[in-house]
Amino acid sequence: MRRLRFAAHLGVRAPDRPLFMASAGLSAAEQIAWIAAHGFAGVFDNFLCLRSEAEQAAFGRLATDHGLEIGSFALDPAGWATPLWSRDDAEARAAQDAVVARAVAAARRAGSRTATCVTGFDPARPRAEQRAAMAANLARVGDAAAAGGLTLCVEPVAEAFIPGLLVTRVREAEEIVAAADHPAVRLAFDVGHIAIAGDDPAGPLPEAPGLVQIADAPGRIDPGAGSVDWHGVFTMIERTGFAGLIEVELEAMRPGVEGEAALLARLAALDRMMGEA
Repeated sequence: MRRLRFAAHLGVRAPDRPLFMASAGLSAAEQIAWIAAHGFAGVFDNFLCLRSEAEQAAFGRLATDHGLEIGSFALDPAGWATPLWSRDDAEARAAQDAVVARAVAAARRAGSRTATCVTGFDPARPRAEQRAAMAANLARVGDAAAAGGLTLCVEPVAEAFIPGLLVTRVREAEEIVAAADHPAVRLAFDVGHIAIAGDDPAGPLPEAPGLVQIADAPGRIDPGAGSVDWHGVFTMIERTGFAGLIEVELEAMRPGVEGEAALLARLAALDRMMGEA
């Protein structure tokens, strides 16, 4: 991994399913040591907020000791599919404040600076109304997030992959970010979800995203094994000035050591492709 700053995860679909669980074992220490030894630039953990305070701090220390940058985590891994951020009542605002406070504390312990934000869809209310509420809510908590050094990134999630969420297309996420108009509220550019939703992930972006996550399509498979134009995607991202981690947010398309080795080889091939461009 030379040109592309890939990051591997300690769990994206479940807290006990790290990216290289067959090759490196299940513990954070084993994973982080293996990830660093295989040329990754960073490590991230969707379930950081569900770990104990001691585990959060240990994660940060281990990553730093191995020279890895710490990537993103899910803002609310327990309630991510509920329509919390699309509500505008006092109870919801109090819950939003508590979620951000917990996330800021976890980020400080671990050394992370970015959280992904999704929310559920309430079928009893118009989508546009809920997206406007989400933008207003994120703008309201933006100062608290920024004071803790945390950026909240709005992630579009393809309806075909995970139904029932509010933000399903990249343009919707961009509109929420624009409406929030806060420096601590940015776009989570998830290539897999964008492609699955039928949009072009290599299309131009108005500004650099807050974070980048990758998977191929169809079905969030290994990057390089599907239909995504990766040269176009990485070239476009580079043109925005984005210089952060490229988070590999998937599970290997084939299980076991062989499947993980195939994923690693595909990532290395993408890296060579961009290094030769």
